Amino acid sequence: MFTPGFFVNIDTMTTTEALSKLQNYCAYQERSPFEVSRKLDLLKLPRSRQEEVIATLMEDNFLDEYRFAEAYTRGKLHQKYWAPRKIKVGLRQHRIPLVTIDRIVGLVDSNTIYKNALYLTNRWFVSKTKAQISSSLQRRGYDYETIVKAFEEVKEQSRIA
Repeated sequence: MFTPGFFVNIDTMTTTEALSKLQNYCAYQERSPFEVSRKLDLLKLPRSRQEEVIATLMEDNFLDEYRFAEAYTRGKLHQKYWAPRKIKVGLRQHRIPLVTIDRIVGLVDSNTIYKNALYLTNRWFVSKTKAQISSSLQRRGYDYETIVKAFEEVKEQSRIA
């Protein structure tokens, strides 16, 4: 069914309409200022008004790049099992300042990184070769020393069992 007024004429979108849409967009999940800027480009809001909308979102605490960086790091570390190197690349793609990236990634515990590498190695040990495991872990941002150490530990555990 088509309801009149459902589709807003994008050419005539006001600042308050764009602000309302972006408040909902930011309330759904943490967003980076870069994502919000891309969304404003899609809404075809002029650059002069885009800065105003982003500033209002930051004042109203809908948008916070530090909070976004924390949530992004936590999610990629605990759900996708990424290493800090790959997380840094992802945050740079979201145009987060390097100072913020270094501060957030510096909080990541090295034991967590090793446990994640160990978990992935253990999960893939039966079905993949050493080279495949190594390349998979490198794609996720793990350094070579961590990969070798995790592989050797899983290999030793499999001998004992």
